[in-house]
Amino acid sequence: MQPTRMAWIWFFLLVSVFLLGTVGFQLLLDLGFIDAIYYTVITLATVGYEAPPNLTDTGKLFVAFLVILGIGTAGYAVSQVTRYFVVDRLLSALGKRRDTRVDKMEKHWIVCGLGRVGMEVMQHLLRDDIPCMALEIAERKVASARERGWIVQQGDARDEEVLESAGVKRAKGPITTLTDDSDNVYVIITARSLNPDLRVIARASDRKSMGVFYKAGAEKVINPVMAGAAAIAWASVKPAVANFLEIVNISRDLDITFDSVPLHPDSKIVGQTLAESPIRSRYNAMVIAIKRASGQYIYNPGGSLVLERGDELILIVDRNRMVELRRELAGP
Repeated sequence: MQPTRMAWIWFFLLVSVFLLGTVGFQLLLDLGFIDAIYYTVITLATVGYEAPPNLTDTGKLFVAFLVILGIGTAGYAVSQVTRYFVVDRLLSALGKRRDTRVDKMEKHWIVCGLGRVGMEVMQHLLRDDIPCMALEIAERKVASARERGWIVQQGDARDEEVLESAGVKRAKGPITTLTDDSDNVYVIITARSLNPDLRVIARASDRKSMGVFYKAGAEKVINPVMAGAAAIAWASVKPAVANFLEIVNISRDLDITFDSVPLHPDSKIVGQTLAESPIRSRYNAMVIAIKRASGQYIYNPGGSLVLERGDELILIVDRNRMVELRRELAGP
């Protein structure tokens, strides 16, 4: 649970206990509103002033209950609210607080750098509920991201200790979005030395340096300028293609998702044709392409194509059916 939400929960619990005490003193001891507030405050604060007038046995039990409740709930609530509004906010502003949620993360993406590209990457990953966290060296950006509830750690992604504290040995891989290509290459090499099994996605500012990224160990290198220029060109000369690619950005609103699913060797649909399989009939999914075990891609496969072991299906499907479809194709 996010610290902000937890702090507000305890704040409302504190208010609830205060209201309970006020109403209880009014009903059980027949006190006026001001007197009820007064005795509630001194009881919860355990100040120890004089007892309320006309204190009956029922009233004594109520006061004892309120004291116990006050020591537990009210005391802890005050500490939690104070911690959030004073300690945590101050530490966040200074960029020093470490988010302990990182220690529980596995198979997550580590976004290195929260510039324009890094911010967009984080928003896309979080929108699709993909486990991710960010590394950023600038205190202002760290504080801003934490205000959004993101898991962010301040530090230099080129540093081995910083990558290790971000769980690089448990991670799916880093996404390097730093503005300097040499810094991105350094991050790739450092991350690979700590975990050779990582998938590395990198941003390249210079087209000429893309080859260096692949040699350093990046699995996929994206040049935002080239990608943006291609999108503009498609929009001008191939609007139909541009409109199709735009589905990637609006898929959340349409409640559909793009995904790739490897066929499990024991899947029931191995050996069936696409037309015979339940992919279209049961799940209303559209297979855009199939990647064979040999690495060959078959685009827009026909219904007569036979599915084989090792195939990886690239498809569009209703987001609510994706888990069920993946279970049938790839196994539990």
